[in-house]
Amino acid sequence: MTTTRTRWTIAAAAGTAVAAVVGFVAATTRDDAPDTVTFAVFAAMTLPFAVALVAIGLDRTEHPEQAEESIESQWTTRASSGAFYDTIVAMGVTVFVASVLDWNALPLWIFVLLGLADMSARLVILQRREG
Repeated sequence: MTTTRTRWTIAAAAGTAVAAVVGFVAATTRDDAPDTVTFAVFAAMTLPFAVALVAIGLDRTEHPEQAEESIESQWTTRASSGAFYDTIVAMGVTVFVASVLDWNALPLWIFVLLGLADMSARLVILQRREG
């Protein structure tokens, strides 16, 4: 069983390694800025997320069984499921339109924002309707 300090130490070390790898790959493949700047920017932006993901992955805290049965958990599951299907449909329609119009690039960040906004709207609607 790992203690909290050990878990965060492992997460910081692994997150730093992952951030360094991402920075290195970005610096070797991109040519729009000097390599040191590219490495520093990509490594710095990757570091907090990599540390958090490793820390979450190492967390073995027992969660109460009732958490899965709460109404908030059920609303989140229903909202995310609906948002997933909406995002898939939007991506399919966009790929079709892009192939017809011969677009070279699709802005993927728009679909991330669409999915998050869709899930948020569905969650608010469920809370107002059933809460």
